[in-house]
Amino acid sequence: MKLRVALDPTGPTVWARIASLFVDYGVRRGASRSTLLAAGGLSDRSLADPDGRVPLTSLYTVVEAIEALTGDRNFGLELVLGLEIEALDALGFLFMTSATFGSALDRMLRYQRLWNEGERCELVSDGAVARLTYEPYGLTRPAHVQMAQAAMCDCVVNGARFLPGLEFEEVRFRHARPDDASAYERVLGVPVRFGCATTEARFSAQMLALPIPDANATLCAFFERYATAKLERLPAVTTTAERLRAAIRGQLPDGDVRLADLAEQLHMSARTLQRRLSDEGTSLQAELDEVRRQQALYFLEGGTAIAELSWLLGYAEPSAFHRAFKRWTGTSPEAWRAERRSA
Repeated sequence: MKLRVALDPTGPTVWARIASLFVDYGVRRGASRSTLLAAGGLSDRSLADPDGRVPLTSLYTVVEAIEALTGDRNFGLELVLGLEIEALDALGFLFMTSATFGSALDRMLRYQRLWNEGERCELVSDGAVARLTYEPYGLTRPAHVQMAQAAMCDCVVNGARFLPGLEFEEVRFRHARPDDASAYERVLGVPVRFGCATTEARFSAQMLALPIPDANATLCAFFERYATAKLERLPAVTTTAERLRAAIRGQLPDGDVRLADLAEQLHMSARTLQRRLSDEGTSLQAELDEVRRQQALYFLEGGTAIAELSWLLGYAEPSAFHRAFKRWTGTSPEAWRAERRSA
């Protein structure tokens, strides 16, 4: 079996402990350790360093190698089961010594670059409902599904195990519904939806006030100082693609998203912007398409009129939006919204 090999050492990094967790799991499932390490361009030495960091794209390639070697498209749902919070070192203790679930989440998100520079998690509170969202790094690839599974399982299953009384209402995934989705609800234990605007775990905002059993203000302050010092030693990383997406969102309603205007907004030449996007494995068209997809699902779910949405996304004609939406989801905006409402 020919596996994809990670050759690009540039870009955001991830804590080596996390990469080691995936490699060890793959070995337990029968994959060759040397094969997985070679696929990711990694070594036992790089994974053994407790403070080591490896390219995030290398981890993604390892994830895809495990899926290819085991044939298991849902292994992310079980990989983190039983994971002890102490495995996260100081970040785990920072969580356990916080006063409430909400303050613990705030701290974990504040220091998320320590465990993963490229992926993003956010806590959003919409009145009575709180959402913990997950966004993978880069253009869509098979590893994103497994990483989303692991992130949601860690949040919902391990979170409830660590904190008595913590309950989640629903989990939403950005990827399409698989042929057999039974494993999702079996493992997560909550209703699951697919093809949504974001990958997220939803729960009552009241859960944010749940007290942490082992809260300790003195120890929490100590671990926070330790985490802050480690965070300050990391080099600043903001990908060109991330900055570009923010600029695109601001220009979409104008209809004409132009390379020259975006490059000027990012304080670089158009040629430099194209080169940097190419180095990150993406392009202006790919990023524009992804921003439109995310915005379309978000606003559709929020009740925005379809005719208005076409304008908000910068399409000259509603028919162009409909064609793009069919390409993203396999269905029409009307049918997609109707399915969500019936669910």
